[in-house]
Order: sequence, then C-alpha cells, then structure tokens
Amino acid sequence: MQEQLENITASLLEEIDSGVVYLDAGGKVLLMNRRAEEILHIGRAEVVGKRVDMLPLRTPVYRVLSENVQDEPVEVSIDGAVIQVRSSKFPGDTPGELFQLRDISADKKEKRQREEFVAMMTHDLKSPLTVIMGYMQALIGEMPTKMDPSLHLFVKEMDKSAAKMLSMIDDVLDAYRLEAGLLQIDRQPTDTRALLEGCCRDGEQEAAVHGSYFLSDLCDGIPTLDLDAKQIARVFANLIGNAVKFTPRRGTISVSTTVEDDRLLVEVADTGIGIPENELPRVFNKYFRSSAARGFKGTGLGLTISKAIVEAHGGSIRVESTAGKGSRFTVLLPLKGERTTFRRQFKG
Repeated sequence: MQEQLENITASLLEEIDSGVVYLDAGGKVLLMNRRAEEILHIGRAEVVGKRVDMLPLRTPVYRVLSENVQDEPVEVSIDGAVIQVRSSKFPGDTPGELFQLRDISADKKEKRQREEFVAMMTHDLKSPLTVIMGYMQALIGEMPTKMDPSLHLFVKEMDKSAAKMLSMIDDVLDAYRLEAGLLQIDRQPTDTRALLEGCCRDGEQEAAVHGSYFLSDLCDGIPTLDLDAKQIARVFANLIGNAVKFTPRRGTISVSTTVEDDRLLVEVADTGIGIPENELPRVFNKYFRSSAARGFKGTGLGLTISKAIVEAHGGSIRVESTAGKGSRFTVLLPLKGERTTFRRQFKG
C-alpha cells in the first residue's frame, strides 16, 4: 500500500504543470520533475545528487536554486520566458527546501495587453469624448440667444448621451484598476447628509424625466464620516440610477437612512422589475446582468465597483428583491472604522 501511494505521488509530480525541485538540508538536489527540466532546460540526470554550489554559475538551474525566495516569490527571466520561483522549508527528520517554478509568461503578456487596452481607452475614447462634451456645454450656453428653440431638446439629449458614454468608459477603466489593485480611495471628513441630499436631488430629477415618483427620508443626526466623497457619491448615484432605470412609469423610488449600532444604514428601494431569486447571489459579480434586465443598457460593472468601494470603507452592501415587485439595496457604513484597501471582488 505504501509503495502504491509513493508511485501515485511520483506520477502526480510528473504530471503537474509547475516545476518542482527538492533540496536536502545540505543543498543537494534530491528530486526534479519533468516540468522543472523543461523550464530550466536541463536534464535531471545532470543535476540530481549534486549540491547547488557545484552547478555551473551561468545556468538557469543555478540562478533559480541560488535565489532566496522563502519570504516572497521572485521572477526570473529564462530564455525570454518569465518564471516565478518560490520555496518553502520542510522541517522534520529529513529537512529540506522545496522550490516551485511556474511559467507566468502568458500572464505577463495578458497583463501587458490589458494595460495597453486601458491606455487606448483613456486616450482614444476619453480624449475626443471630453472635447465633444466641452463643445456641447458651449452650445448649451448659447441656446437661450443664438439657437432655435426647436433644437434645444436635441442638444440636451446629445449632452446627456455623451455623459453616459463617459460614465461607461470610466466603469470599464475602474474595473481594470480595481482588479489590478490600482483603484485608490482618498478618505476625508465628509458631510454625509449633504452628500446624500445631492444624490437625492439628482435622482429626483432623473425620476421626474422617467415619470416616476421619488421619495427621500434622511434621518436627523447623520454624522460627518471619514469617506472618499467622490467614490461614495458614485455608489449612491449608481444605486439610485439603477432604481430609476428599472422602475416603470408611475413607479416609486425611495431613499431612507437610519443610524444604529455605530452604523449608518442607507436604503435605496424601488417598485421596479426586481431580480429573480436564483440570480441574487450573482448580482455583484463582474459583468453579470439579470435576465430581467434584458433590453436595458449597461456594462454590468456598476454593482461590482460599488461593492468594492463600500467594503473599502469597512462597510457592506446587501440586496433583497422579488421579481416583478422591486428591489431594496442596503448600504451599511461604519461611523468609525479602520482604513482598508481595495481588494479584488471579481468572480468568474
């Protein structure tokens, strides 16, 4: 039985996609699998049984095995490939060091392509769109005296569409920054009530255009909180915007707040199309869009980014919904809390 297990272990070592090299306490190579041979361009017969300090200095195997990679992995370039190397100590009767080698060239290439894509998005899309929006604002300023009234609605709709496009581009850019750990928050003491009132005013105007009712009930005693005002405003703008978008005419959107247990609770509710119960666990997933939202425009990134922003503030966000009857999103923000950083929130 023991022999059978050893044979299975040996077979598995040969089949895994990571290179494995094992050294004893004296630095002698005791084991090397097939993938390590491929990565290091050397046969195990040339290495096994030899101490690392006896290997030729300029060879990849010496460069890799002489690295101190116990604290954190190191990336080594070998014939154009990028190899990530990490090691761990094996205590016990036969102490040694296990090296793991992984070819991350494809990951590096994909990351570089994503960075190039973001650079393209920033320059090739945002720059001309910003120019367009600048000229649109200039036209809006001239409307009262120099433009036929019949064109006013067209100009305003063009400006609104340009702003929506810019928002969608920003969502894609921030999704990349968040995934790469580059999206930062700048927390400052913030008049939270004023922030929410501003979001509600914008939501009320948007609801009026859509023919819906908007209600707000902001409680007294909302304190000043240590927030990134721009990012938190973005969260509520997204939640309120979704509520308006997915609520039919004559429906109701409401925003309410409560302060309890050292937390600020902000609820955004609507009487819209709702979300099927079986889809609720995926609502905050990257690019996920509910089956009920077919026909509505969107990137599927707003809730993902909103969740990350709220959690970066030490808070949480949850959703309750019934298909055909509406949704309720609840944001909980601590009145006092430790600073946290963005973490990856994406699920496949």
